[in-house]
Amino acid sequence: MNNKTLISLILIISMSLTAGAGGIKTLGDGSSYNFERLSQMEGSGVQKLIDEGNGKATYILSANDTIAVGDKFQLDEGALVRFEAGVTFVVEGEANFSSTATAYFESAFDCETLNANIRIAGQAGTTVQFANCMFNMVGVESVSAGALAFSDCCFLGHDGSNAAAIYFITAGEKSIIQNCYFEECRKAAIGSSANASQAMTISECTLVKNSRDNRNIPQINITAAEIEIQNCQIEGDPENHDANNMVGGIGISNFMSYSSNILISGCFISENRYGIGTVGPVRITIEGNQLLNNDHEANPMNGGSGISIYDPYKQTLALISRNRIEGNLWGVTVIGGKDVRLGKPQASDYPCEGMNVFRNNGNNGQLYDLYNNSANTVYAQNNIWGVDEQTQELIETVIFHKADDAKLGEVVYWPAATTTGISLPSVDCQQGREVNLGGIATEGSKRSGIVITQGRKILR
Repeated sequence: MNNKTLISLILIISMSLTAGAGGIKTLGDGSSYNFERLSQMEGSGVQKLIDEGNGKATYILSANDTIAVGDKFQLDEGALVRFEAGVTFVVEGEANFSSTATAYFESAFDCETLNANIRIAGQAGTTVQFANCMFNMVGVESVSAGALAFSDCCFLGHDGSNAAAIYFITAGEKSIIQNCYFEECRKAAIGSSANASQAMTISECTLVKNSRDNRNIPQINITAAEIEIQNCQIEGDPENHDANNMVGGIGISNFMSYSSNILISGCFISENRYGIGTVGPVRITIEGNQLLNNDHEANPMNGGSGISIYDPYKQTLALISRNRIEGNLWGVTVIGGKDVRLGKPQASDYPCEGMNVFRNNGNNGQLYDLYNNSANTVYAQNNIWGVDEQTQELIETVIFHKADDAKLGEVVYWPAATTTGISLPSVDCQQGREVNLGGIATEGSKRSGIVITQGRKILR
């Protein structure tokens, strides 16, 4: 086994365990477990390998073990855990997957079709922590009534056996995903099912070249809820449009009329099929983002917007301000909704500052900064439009609305803004962050300026 010797540490433990199909389930009597202890328990399917060269342990998971409600699991410090194909490690009780040194979860040996997961099925009032963990082809799925919290974790090449590398199958309490890195996952990086209105905060994360199966699945693919997505970088493949011409940046849908309050701010979203897209009724604020070159859609009639608001139920409230919207096939498209505002500073109900800056959005030789494909009046005052001079005559050329088709609603775009007082978010929105990858170098985003320094991936 390439310099590795299997140490038989499987002992008969003087306790009764409930045997499951291909694994064990603990008793739920308040006991604590880690992989070391599980490797000593008969029937667990956890084997321990010792590398003769450095003396480090590797735990091979070959069966579906479950930590029962009432019991606790604590990740072994700096553990290396390898899953065989089809194995799910289930936690129903309390758990902490935090490690000071980087812990690794990966495929066993040359297993290519992995379908391996950690499943969190916790109880309300519990939070399962993941910190300093690297997942290679392995995913985390949640059916928990409690919360999950990820920090400084990395997901590489998730195998697509679930709809996302981090996937909320059912809704629990508000979860946090912070300072994490996702690259080349076959489906979405972060997702929730259509019937899981999962509250979450996603912040300081970097997503690069995910949804590699190139289906109509955005890199973040979630259902409407109480959601914040802040200071994230979401980049497709700038050098190969065909590789992700079906892949959006952020997609938020609502097919079951869930209540929502969504904030997307400070994000850098580039080189996707589209930047931000909503489907169904939502309440959303989109502010201070950069939406650049989301033009990978081969047919402009099928997508390519920096921001797309689609709501045939006519319930959406969208407030869009201080965004840089540049190089997309369409700047902003509005299809339905109740009240979409790109600038209504004097409003007494939901004031919207405007101050969006548009440049070079268009297709087939025509510029489209704003396309109002609805019957509603859209207020878009106090913006800088992608024309040489901010005059009504020129601005009209980059807006499609009632003046172009009598069936459509009007866009109220005057007065426009001046460049005075407009400050755009910095391109280097990730400056100074670090993601601990334990010395594993992966191809990063050229735009983010990722470098490897002493085993750490630094995003400048």
